[in-house]
Amino acid sequence: MQSPKSHYQNFLAEKYSWSLGDLSRKEKDQLEFFRSFEISPQGNGVAWDLGAGSGIQSIPLEKLGFQVTAIDFSQKLLSEIMIRKPDTKIRTKVADIRSGDLYQGVSPEILLCMGDTITHLESEKEWENTVSLWASFLSTGSKLILGYRDLSYGKPGDKNIFVVRSEESRIFTCQLQFTQDKVEVTDIFHEKSDKGWTVSASSYNKLILPIEEVVRTVSRKNFELKRRDEKNGMKFILFERL
Repeated sequence: MQSPKSHYQNFLAEKYSWSLGDLSRKEKDQLEFFRSFEISPQGNGVAWDLGAGSGIQSIPLEKLGFQVTAIDFSQKLLSEIMIRKPDTKIRTKVADIRSGDLYQGVSPEILLCMGDTITHLESEKEWENTVSLWASFLSTGSKLILGYRDLSYGKPGDKNIFVVRSEESRIFTCQLQFTQDKVEVTDIFHEKSDKGWTVSASSYNKLILPIEEVVRTVSRKNFELKRRDEKNGMKFILFERL
């Protein structure tokens, strides 16, 4: 069993953007989402994208006029932002969102954490500590936007397997094995070459964070819930720092 960081570094990072499908379409979807939440520069114009990956949220935020810092523990994924958008002014930073050293300097008016990043934390305690860091760092009026998949629908012992994406020569499958407070995720990648098919796999844990518990935890840290939504199984929540 690998940590989420080692899973990405050793297995998923090179496949991640491909697994998402049409990235231009994904960016348009995110831009529409931000507009539906009425997200636009209102203060200092600074936005931080935690767990930014290859930038499918960072790039739309820049289009909306924000000065964006994209933060992730994968340098490979962050480097794809510049490759896909050479004229971007997005700044990138390799860092762990759990680190107190990250939260220094000017508070952004938007702090974004999407794409299941919060479920990559290793325990509820780490999740609560991370929210505390956000609360200490953000100024009154700053917005916190969370997006993630609530895995609390599964019961311990349940197993679910599905195809993430497939092409003629590549198939990416994911298996979920539910336990009490975590889900064991196994990513399985089949690839065809002249010599036939090869298969590789890697496993890591995701944290189960029921949506109501997420709302309660963040609200207790002096954030006010402003809006929530759901699309394609993903939960989206907007808070404002009091």
